[in-house]
Amino acid sequence: MHLNTALRQVLPGLPARLADRLAAVSGQQRIGKGSFLFRQGESPQFVYGLIEGRISLVTEAPGEESIAEFVEPGDVILLPPSLLNLPYMVSAKAVTDLRVVMIPAADFRQLSEKVLPLAVLVSRIIARQWRLLLGHLTRTKTQNVAARLTQYLIDNAGTDTGRAQFALRGTKKDLAAHLGVTPATLSRSLKRLEQLGVATSRSEVQIENVARLKRSIRTRTGRTYKRTRHAKIARP
Repeated sequence: MHLNTALRQVLPGLPARLADRLAAVSGQQRIGKGSFLFRQGESPQFVYGLIEGRISLVTEAPGEESIAEFVEPGDVILLPPSLLNLPYMVSAKAVTDLRVVMIPAADFRQLSEKVLPLAVLVSRIIARQWRLLLGHLTRTKTQNVAARLTQYLIDNAGTDTGRAQFALRGTKKDLAAHLGVTPATLSRSLKRLEQLGVATSRSEVQIENVARLKRSIRTRTGRTYKRTRHAKIARP
């Protein structure tokens, strides 16, 4: 893929002259599965745009690894550290083989401060990414494991009704890390969902009826709210 085309894929609406300016200092690179684009605590050297493959954003702690989010083709990976010239707070790991656009962070930062069309694109990208990450944080804090897993399956089904079939965005171990549970807990939760028409085989997921699954999560959420409300009322 031509570099200008790749830049417009990750920065949709980028004016032609601005694409030429970025292309003059940028490049494309293939990165193998399991490799890290950057590690938590490192200073940003490049702005990465994902053309092919899938990336997980990983928080690394001693003896523990959690996946904050997955990045799909067409996305720019974590702009704020590059714009602020601050260290990354997470690591970016290749879930599959990748092809990325690499824009020097200093050049991108300078242009985004001076060129209005790029500043507008950057603000939209950051707003979208912030909304996704905030949604994940909210679900992690307010929903139990079953609800988080069910919501994840619904979000990735690609339809609101009827049958659905899709592949997980990583391994089941990756999904467990993303949901903040152990692989054993994830396996038990998937087993319980079989009665709601959910079947899994390796990374493949089949859902008999997405609408039914959506109704189940609303029912469970309602019951949880009632139990919590009654518990508060019962306190002296």
